[in-house]
Parts: sequence; C-alpha cells; structure tokens
Amino acid sequence: MRTRRARLALGAALGLLSTAACTASNGNSAGDAVAVRGGTLHVLSSIDLEHLDPARAYVTSSQDVGRLIYRTLTTFAPAPGPAGGTIVPDLATDTGRPSDGAKTWTFTLKEGVKYEDGRPVTSKDVKYGVERTFAAELPEGPPYARLWLAGGEAYKGPYLSPAGLASIEAPDDRTIVFRLNRPVSDFGSAVSLPMFAPVPQDKDTGVGYDNRPFSSGPYKIERFEAKKQLTLVRNTSWDQATDTVRKGLPDKVVIDLNLDPAVVDQRLIAGQGEDADAVGLEPIGPASVGRVLNDPQLKQRLVTGESINTRFLSINTKRGPLDDVRVRQAIAYALDKDALRTTRGGPIAGELATTLLPPTLPGHAAEDPYPSKDGKGDPAKAKALLAEAGHGAGVTLTLDTPATAGGKAQGEAVQAALGRAGITVKINEISSSAFYSTVGSPARQHDLVIDGWTPDWPGASTYLPILFDGRLITGEGNNNRAQYDSAEVNKRLDEISTMGDPAAAQAAYGELAKRIMRDAPVVPFLWDKAAVLVGPNVTGAYGHTAFVGRLDLVSLGLRK
Repeated sequence: MRTRRARLALGAALGLLSTAACTASNGNSAGDAVAVRGGTLHVLSSIDLEHLDPARAYVTSSQDVGRLIYRTLTTFAPAPGPAGGTIVPDLATDTGRPSDGAKTWTFTLKEGVKYEDGRPVTSKDVKYGVERTFAAELPEGPPYARLWLAGGEAYKGPYLSPAGLASIEAPDDRTIVFRLNRPVSDFGSAVSLPMFAPVPQDKDTGVGYDNRPFSSGPYKIERFEAKKQLTLVRNTSWDQATDTVRKGLPDKVVIDLNLDPAVVDQRLIAGQGEDADAVGLEPIGPASVGRVLNDPQLKQRLVTGESINTRFLSINTKRGPLDDVRVRQAIAYALDKDALRTTRGGPIAGELATTLLPPTLPGHAAEDPYPSKDGKGDPAKAKALLAEAGHGAGVTLTLDTPATAGGKAQGEAVQAALGRAGITVKINEISSSAFYSTVGSPARQHDLVIDGWTPDWPGASTYLPILFDGRLITGEGNNNRAQYDSAEVNKRLDEISTMGDPAAAQAAYGELAKRIMRDAPVVPFLWDKAAVLVGPNVTGAYGHTAFVGRLDLVSLGLRK
C-alpha cells in the first residue's frame, strides 16, 4: 500500500449495494419497545479496541465504535439485512457527484454539522483527515487514498508535506473535490470509511490522536483507559437534524474492554442491575449457546445477524516450507473446519466455508477445492502431499493468534487438526490490542495467522485485490498476510478493473477466487454469523452486515 503503486481492481459496487445478500433477525422483545432518550448503555467486550484514530481504524469493532464518535462523507445505512449494505449520505448531502468519467468526485457538506467545541466541520478538515492517512506514523488504514488520488504515490502526509495533497481541493468550507488517477465508479462507497472523517488540524496529536479523536458525532470521549474502558458522553453540539443515521439516544455509553468472555455471557444472561442496559460487543461464547437457545426468555434477547465476512487461516507463502504449494495444500486438507466453528459456538456461528467469497457477496462461485467429510479434515490426503513435497517426517510451524480465550481455542483447534497430519504447530499469542498491527508487519508475523476479511462495502472489488495483490504488500499495515504475489493474478486483477459491466466484473472475481485457491495461500473455514445477547432494557438491536453481523451501536437505546 505504501511502497508500490498498483492498480486496485474496481467493481461498480454502487449498483450492487442494494442486492448484497445478507440477513439479520431480531427476536429481542426489547427491540420492539419504544426507546427513550437518556440512560447509560453498557457495552461488554471481551476484546480491546485496536484503534480509535480514523486514519488507523480498519477493524470492524473499532469502526462500529468509531461511528458513535465521528462522521464520514457517506456511511452504511442503519438497518438490518440487505438494507444495511446500502451506502447513504452522512457528512455529505449525497453520495457524491462524479464527473470526468468518474475521475473527479465532488461532495457538499451538510450545513450545521459541528464538533464537540461548537465549531463547524469544514471541507478543509476532511481534506486534512485524508492527508493524515499518508503519514508513515499511521500505516494501518485502507489503501484507497494512496492508490486512487492523483499524486498519492509520492505524497508523504501533512507532517512532512504541510502544503497538502493538490488532488484534494477544498474551494470553500462546504465543498470538497477529489481528483483521481483513474475512473472509480464506487468512490462514493469508499468515502464511508473512517479515513474520510474530518480531523481539525489544531487537534491532531499524531499517534496520540488514537487516544482522543475529536468528536463530530453524537458522543465525545470523556475518558479512555486503554485495554480497560472507554466512556462516551454527549456531544452537546451534535444536531440530530443533520444526522439521519445515528439516533444518539443514551446519555452515556460505557464500553468495558478485555473482559472474560464467560463473565460477559453470565452477566448478560442474568440481565440484572446495569447489565439490564447492556449488550455484548462480541457474539456469545460456545459454552452459552445451548443455555440461551433452550431458554425462551433468553432466546428472545438473542440478536442474530449475517455478514459478508469469511474467516480463514492465512499461510505465509514467503517462508519455507510454506513456499511449496503442496505443503499449503496439505494444510488446506488437514484443517478441521468444524472444530474451528465449534470454538466459536457451533452452527450458530455460521456455515463452514469452502470458498474465499461468501455466498452473501456478489461474485461468489460455489466450489470446494479441498474437501473432507463434514469439514473435519482429511489427514491422509495431507500426509500424502507432505510426503510428495519431501516432508514425510513432518514440519513445525508457528501460528499467530489473539491472546483471548477464543483465540487460544482456535489456535488449539488448528494445532490438533494439523497434528493429525504430522504438522507440529506452536501457538504464539498476541495481545488483541496489537494483533493486527503485529501480523500486519511481514517482519513480525510467523507461518500461520488466524485471519478473516469483511469487504469494505459489498462487492469483491474490496476483497481479492486488498488480500491477494502482491504489489500491495507493505512493511506495516499489510493486509496480504499470506504475502501472496502471483504475476498471473496481479495481471488479472488489472484486467477486471477495466471492465465496465459490473455483473461481468463480479463473475470474473468469482473465477479468479477459484484460481487463487489452487495456490492455497489461505484456507477459508467459516462464513460468519453473529449471535449477540442484549439486556432486557435494550431497544433497537439488530445485526449489521458491515460489522460482521454484530450490533449496530448507533441505533441502540433503552426503555423505561
């Protein structure tokens, strides 16, 4: 993303957003109650928030929380099911006005949008916010600005180049113009990402901004204790009339971090005291599934949402013996996908994956290149491939997992499955607050990574290129954790990017996904669903496709 210029394959996702196949169900009786303004919403999380800085937020949990604090030019609709995949205006009055064959995009900011100190949000703030994403100090965000904005390949960010990037123009306080180096039909979707949130230059503290982003949304940060708790209170300058997305119902939102997942489930099941006003940030754990599903009252408080996410095991193709495709294919055959799903709660957590692109994503093409009975793995086939590759005595690999109960359980499932095929797996646990930063550094990642991907908006154009274009491998903030670099695949990504027919482009992505899987750089194991428990006083709960089926925090409220 930083050191190489590449052509990111483009899909005409705007025409596809409304048809993205995803569903969400809400059996929560409180969700049907009338919410009141006020109260404190408690969010119980078993994980940490990796980044709050909009330039660095590229993990769904951080983006879900960030939507409470800052606004972007466009955003996802606040709705369950397929409607949640629709891009709607947020800071901007519309989803953008393309010209010059979609190489120039113009947005007009809404009137009356203010920061927490009462000053108006301006186009210059949006320009500066995007320019920050070029800084070497802030490498974790999406690559789109560097790839698409004219001159982006040479720009080093405002700390080194304070004059700014000429291809972002702010001719007045409410107009912003982006000049691109190629036609991008779905740029109006791209600006829904946090990197397109406004940042006033006088509030920018560099890497320190991660601890205290300046609010343009309904809530501002009152206190943030990293790895412990984030407390949000009202941004009294936020005007509901300017915001058709966020309800801003609770007076306060308290997010407790790094809790024991079993304790989270116990508290939500009991639903007493302040936990009656609480929700889980993550799905319920496997040990709680049976109890919740077999208790009618608890089941009423279970919110289930589908997603466009695939979970997979990334295989570092640059490290021996994994640079031999037969060893990678052996891993693909050996992996017990059903055991991995069990660690996440069993069938309620989703369907066993056989393809990179999930069935809910345009471009999905059915296949199962490394089949096994009931998805439990084929160690005999794996052993044969290892022997063919000259590793009949087995190999030893290191697996990177988050240092959470779920991460450990998934690591042990991989360890047991590959062990049956003669592959010894050592588990390397990494703090959840630094997991993606660590595995996103090729120098620090190991052989295998527990991984997954949710497209930035419905469509394969933000899936295959980001994960498998070898020209996008970077020293930090790397999303191609397999470090996969195929000249044939890179060329095909470029060819698909020029297709004018969206349907043809999506079909081509589906076929390319099959080609990639022949090289086995990753092993898909789960097409995600999320089953999240909410307290009896919580209203407005639904699973959102953009957040891996987890709750859309901006719609939650409390009843009396």
